[in-house]
Amino acid sequence: MALVLASAAALALGSGGCETTREQAAKVSKQGDNAFRQTGLDVGAANRAVSVVETAVISDVNGSAVVAVLRNTGPRALSDVPLQLVVRDGRGRATARNDEAGLEHWLTHVALLPPGREVVWVNDQLTVLGGRPARADLTAGRGRDAPANASDVKITVADARLEGDVASGLTAVAKVVNGSAVPQRELVIASVARRGGRVVAAGRAIVPLLRARGRATIHVYYIGDPTGAELTFESQPSTLP
Repeated sequence: MALVLASAAALALGSGGCETTREQAAKVSKQGDNAFRQTGLDVGAANRAVSVVETAVISDVNGSAVVAVLRNTGPRALSDVPLQLVVRDGRGRATARNDEAGLEHWLTHVALLPPGREVVWVNDQLTVLGGRPARADLTAGRGRDAPANASDVKITVADARLEGDVASGLTAVAKVVNGSAVPQRELVIASVARRGGRVVAAGRAIVPLLRARGRATIHVYYIGDPTGAELTFESQPSTLP
C-alpha cells in the first residue's frame, strides 16, 4: 500500500557513543574489508534469478538503514533466500555487513520472492564501524523453492498514519492483517518513505505472532525523515503452508 503523509515534525530520538566504539571504528578503518571476515553468513554462488533492482542507504542520528528492491526473474517462487550485504563508504571501504553472528534471521534472509515480482527488503539494524555509509552491495543466494500454495498467504497493511511530534519522534502506526489460515511467526513489515521518487526513510516492525485470520497494530520507527513522503508497506509471509 502507499500513503502520502504530511507533518511538520521530525524524527528526533537520541543517540549515544563511547570511546570503545571510536577505537573499534579506527581499527576497522585500518583493516578495511578484513575486519568483517570473521563470521557466518556465506550465500555461496550468486543466484542469477534474483536481480537487485535498486538500493538506498539512509543515515541519521539514530543509525543507518539499507533498502533493497529485489526481483525474482525465475519461473518459481523462492523462499528463505539468503542475502549478503556489504555497506561501503565513499572510498569503497566496507563499513558494515550483515554476516555478524547472532543476527535476527530476516536481517540476512528474504522470506519470499514470488516470480516476476519486486520485493522490498530493509535492514535498519546496521552496526557501522568506519566511514559514513554511502552505498550497498548485495548478493542473493540460492534459497529454496517455495510451496506451490505460498501465494495463498495474504498479509495486508491498512489504516497507516504518522504519529508523534518533535519531542517523541515520528512513528507510522498501522494495522496488519493475516488473511490466511497459516499463523505467522516473527513477521516483518518493511516500510519505505519516498519523496520525489527518492528514498528518504525506512524502517521495520516485527510481529512475534500473528494468528490465523488475525490482526495486530504495528509501530514503525524510521531511519531518516518520512515527513511529507509517500509511505509504502510490504510484508512477505514468514511462515508458509
